[in-house]
Amino acid sequence: YYIKGPNLRHFEESFRDYVGSKYALGLGNATHGLHLSLAALNVGINDEIIVSPYTWISSASCALMQNAVPIFADIDPETLALSADSIRGAITKRTKAVILVHMNGYPAKMDEILDVVKEHELALIEDASHTHGAKYKGRMVGTFGDIGVFSLHQRKTLSVGDGGIIITDDGEIAEIIYKMRSFGHEELSYNYRMTEFAAALGSSRLQNVDKENFIRRENVEYLHGLINHIAGVKVRRAIPESEGVYYMLLIEIEPEAINVTLESFIQKMNTEGIPVKNTMQLLHKHPHFNPTRTPARGIPWKWPLYQSDQFQGKMYKDLSFPIAEEYCEQKLVELTVHPPVGKIEMEDAAKAIEKIIENS
Repeated sequence: YYIKGPNLRHFEESFRDYVGSKYALGLGNATHGLHLSLAALNVGINDEIIVSPYTWISSASCALMQNAVPIFADIDPETLALSADSIRGAITKRTKAVILVHMNGYPAKMDEILDVVKEHELALIEDASHTHGAKYKGRMVGTFGDIGVFSLHQRKTLSVGDGGIIITDDGEIAEIIYKMRSFGHEELSYNYRMTEFAAALGSSRLQNVDKENFIRRENVEYLHGLINHIAGVKVRRAIPESEGVYYMLLIEIEPEAINVTLESFIQKMNTEGIPVKNTMQLLHKHPHFNPTRTPARGIPWKWPLYQSDQFQGKMYKDLSFPIAEEYCEQKLVELTVHPPVGKIEMEDAAKAIEKIIENS
């Protein structure tokens, strides 16, 4: 077997049992999963999809691939995922679904978000690409929505080199995705299949996820203890009702308190031999979301629906999301905490931070 053989079936069953869902379907990557999720939910022309500007590009571009419109909403300062209030404020009569991204392995406030999507009868897709094994109130992240999508990229907590997997409890959705992932045949689609080799690797790597997540959490708590006394710098930990998995650890600085800008802090940390970086570019400022660069060169924005006063003359880059901009552009630094990183590396990071603060 090269495709859709026993290795794939075994991995799908193992992952399904691990997260506690009814169905799991392996794919070529998580971008495939996001696109197939919208297709399975019949998202299309005139539909709007609410998503955070603080995420990887695929979480929003998947809407454009279905000729739908991504609508950005601001984030919660505690979780850095979409906030329930921002979702509520972005809902219109055209809203079809919410794509909720648990960034960097920090779970969102699921109770609040579920209240909003249920009230407005919206579909919820969890982009859990960073959160394999993370939990919210004891339940696996990715299982709260209609669909959960996980990345298996080479940098992820669970990696097969590159791949993805979708979970759902909805048999109809699972059947649609099952048919569409292999060129469709019954309806227009592409090749979204996972290879047998990737699936075999996934089954093997799945056995180590919890062990490696435990080490990540240990590293986070250890670094927190080392720098907790330093004013203006803190280790961001998952909210108390959740268990984060820290795909990347976020260090938060207060530039005015420590008299160091984010750019300077990152440069100084790297000079000290600590490889850190800032977070990704916010999507509403990304050139990809210039309407002339969409697959149909301006569609869906050229449609009469989007020539109303609400949209006319506006570009994504003209929008403002104060919380996302404050944290992502002024305060957040990403630090690796995955194995084989351990206490020595955390101590080195703490010493570098102390040195920067002392000399600022």
